[in-house]
Amino acid sequence: MGFDYDVVVVGAGPGGSTAARFCAQAGLKTLLIEREKMPRYKACGGCLSLKTVRLLDFDLSPVLENTICEVKFTYRMKDPFSFESKEPMAFMVMRDRFDQFLAQKALERSVEILEGVRVAGVEEKGKGVDVELNQQEKLRCEYLIGADGAESIVAKSLSLLPPKGNGSGIGLESVIPFESTFDFPKEGLQHIHLDFGGVPNGYGWVFPKREGLSVGIGGMFRDGVKMNLHQYFGAFLKGLSYIHEGEVRKVVGHLLSSFYDEGQRVSKGRVLLVGDAAHFMDPLMGEGIYYAVRSGILAAEAILQSKERGGSPSVPYQKAVQDHISENLKWALRFSRFAFRFSKLAYRTLKHYPELGDFYLQVLEGKESYQGFVTRVKERVGNLLKGRLSDRIKGTITGT
Repeated sequence: MGFDYDVVVVGAGPGGSTAARFCAQAGLKTLLIEREKMPRYKACGGCLSLKTVRLLDFDLSPVLENTICEVKFTYRMKDPFSFESKEPMAFMVMRDRFDQFLAQKALERSVEILEGVRVAGVEEKGKGVDVELNQQEKLRCEYLIGADGAESIVAKSLSLLPPKGNGSGIGLESVIPFESTFDFPKEGLQHIHLDFGGVPNGYGWVFPKREGLSVGIGGMFRDGVKMNLHQYFGAFLKGLSYIHEGEVRKVVGHLLSSFYDEGQRVSKGRVLLVGDAAHFMDPLMGEGIYYAVRSGILAAEAILQSKERGGSPSVPYQKAVQDHISENLKWALRFSRFAFRFSKLAYRTLKHYPELGDFYLQVLEGKESYQGFVTRVKERVGNLLKGRLSDRIKGTITGT
């Protein structure tokens, strides 16, 4: 049986568009399927780390909303401190424009796109993959990449969903125009605000964009524990003097698909998962765009290797993911458990030792690893507690 396409990519987010672009520019006939019409709203803080900007090999200035040079921290809206830099720390984007921009870059490489079309299921058969569309049509491809987000149909079709209670969280976000704020400080335009301690296993944030503020909170689930995130979101808004809760017109909820285990399966045979579909989200800070783009490139490379040498792309993809993504996120997961369990101690340590902030910025730039950061935090916590580092704290930090 012949193939309609060499590669079908489900989902036109950063991971899907990047994977499609890399496949097409290598000469593979590639189709990108997006369930919505582009541009479409995507609930996301829209913060690009420097390593993300470097990974994308083209000018992003048309869709950059703001340049961030300072991070302000608070603990339950009190005890503030900041990290500043003369160089950019991060960049802000709106995901509707950013995602459309990346999809357009894929189209420029001869990727075909289907918009407003939902995938109902996928099934590997023989030496190809059948793709069932919502109009009861079917496509057949040699390889498939699932980039369809936290509620991935592709992952569900292949039974690659995480065990219940792992890697699950919820975020709430609202976009508030500047004209609906009250005396928002001009000096706040180039800093982001992160508040810890007010949301279980998470934090609140304010990200300034070109026309307003993206304000949100996010938290990870614990088995058997229900969280009223709207209550936490309301409390967070009350702590922001320049926002009146009555001015918040629309609050959007979305699932957070965090990394949960270094051995998690993200592929099967000729089908590979990337981005949120693979649960490649930093469990500490919630960064997902970098890992979506990175995994999209790795998936394309694995498929090209399979085409050239034979064999399943799943094997080289799992190996590449382990080397370039999972090893780093493993340490992010360990530190997140410490930071959320002992949030006040973690906050005190970060405030007391500002060099940790500088080092973490290097992690976000891709110049240092999470493992190195965790090692330094453990040392500083020990110093702060004058050597009285309990086995419980040690175990939480290192995952032992």
